[in-house]
Amino acid sequence: MAPISQQIRVDALRVSDSLAVLEAAEASSGLPRLLSGLDDDGLFELLANAATARAQFDLVIAAGAGVVSERSNRELGYQGLAARHGQRSTAGVLQSITGSTKAEAWRQVRLGEAMSEADAATRANEAAGLSGGLPPEGAEGPTPGSPDGPTDGTTEPQGRSPIAPAVELPWHDPITRALSEHSLTPNAASALLRGLGQPTDSCDSDALREAAEELLANAAGVNADELAKRARWLRDRLDQIGVTERAQAHFEARKARVCTNSTGARTVWMEFDDDSGAWLDSIIDAGMRPRRGGPRFIDKDEAERAEKLRTDPRTDEQLVFDLLIDAMRTGALADPAAVYGSRQPGVRVVITQENLNKRDGEGNLVGTGHLEDTGEVVPAETIERLLCDTGTRAITVDEDGYPLDVGREQRLFTAKQRVAMAIRDGGCMDPDCDRPPSYSEAHHIREWHADHGRTDIADGILLCRFHHMLLHNQHWKIRREGSVYWLVAPVGDTRAPIRLHRKAAWWQGTSKAS
Repeated sequence: MAPISQQIRVDALRVSDSLAVLEAAEASSGLPRLLSGLDDDGLFELLANAATARAQFDLVIAAGAGVVSERSNRELGYQGLAARHGQRSTAGVLQSITGSTKAEAWRQVRLGEAMSEADAATRANEAAGLSGGLPPEGAEGPTPGSPDGPTDGTTEPQGRSPIAPAVELPWHDPITRALSEHSLTPNAASALLRGLGQPTDSCDSDALREAAEELLANAAGVNADELAKRARWLRDRLDQIGVTERAQAHFEARKARVCTNSTGARTVWMEFDDDSGAWLDSIIDAGMRPRRGGPRFIDKDEAERAEKLRTDPRTDEQLVFDLLIDAMRTGALADPAAVYGSRQPGVRVVITQENLNKRDGEGNLVGTGHLEDTGEVVPAETIERLLCDTGTRAITVDEDGYPLDVGREQRLFTAKQRVAMAIRDGGCMDPDCDRPPSYSEAHHIREWHADHGRTDIADGILLCRFHHMLLHNQHWKIRREGSVYWLVAPVGDTRAPIRLHRKAAWWQGTSKAS
């Protein structure tokens, strides 16, 4: 691998050389004006090179933050580096130098500290003569009677020191190693560290190390937000006790504060527990979905209501406020159609049969589920309460996650099929889209009229309104190969097919998810 100084030089030169060519052809020095002279491919290439160069510099900043943290150790008091420069913390030093937000500075500090911790353990092992920072398999030093061992019956070899015990590498070593090998960006590494959290009694270092390796195996081309989500889901699946403890902590911390500001206006500050927060999201989404690019409405009255909301002169914040006040005023007597349209608010929880069968010695549920729209984990106690209150709807799927088929008897997917597709796909199947099931539409991959398509689950997928319309307007097609779906460019377009991905939380981590 090339030294980092050489790699930075190469990456930075790619960007500077591209800009130099533009500057030679354009007298203006303004970047927007310069870049406007590039065609689409040239612009994308420049942005990709700039992103690579930035990742290299971010790596230097993170590593430097780790060193600043070591030199600002609390035990050093006012002699620490941060204190000598008038800062309370390492993040303060970094923020004063880079001008970043406090949150970004802390992310860089945490990443730098992880890099320093892994590097220190590796150097300690290398200093002890352990190849690559790791002990040779089964190495415990020479034994009595061996050529290198003692001959006088003692346990120490003569004229040779015993092999020092290996320093255990931190659980996040696979992440920092991938970072140093440039197969992972600093933003992606921070996302994985943030999502996986810290070892606990119910999820130890070995479990987190294996989780990190599993996530890294499928991290290529995945953005930091998606990696953070996958890491959080995996941690929650490994640490179901931690899920319950976190939910209980959120429940105990719930609070609301009503105040009057200096002008006499009432203000409210609230901190929600997980269950109440999910209901709040559902209420707002149900009322605001047309305004936020939700699915199109076939029913004429619904379409008119959606259009009225889209053109409403009120701001989004004012609409949410009025919606919540209407809900509080009407309470249990509300006419759902008057407030929300055809889709009432509701929270749908998905739990696999395997998790539903997980019980402790007293028969209490210990398996967790997920919110259908967001994938957020739901603890066992909440699921048991929902089972008692609202019951369940069983959806049987095959090994590829396919439920329900109805053939060609009807044009549109049924309500039950849409529920099944929401559980299977977890939202819009476009790989770069984060729209949940409630914001998605069911698309026939073989058109009903043109291709005599069937209204079967296997021949339908969820797409958000934007990507659904984009597909039709630009004449892209979707091809299914078994349980895998591909987005195929129009005839004459040479772009390679793009694999579509399920976003459902329950599917992540299964043998076929990758």
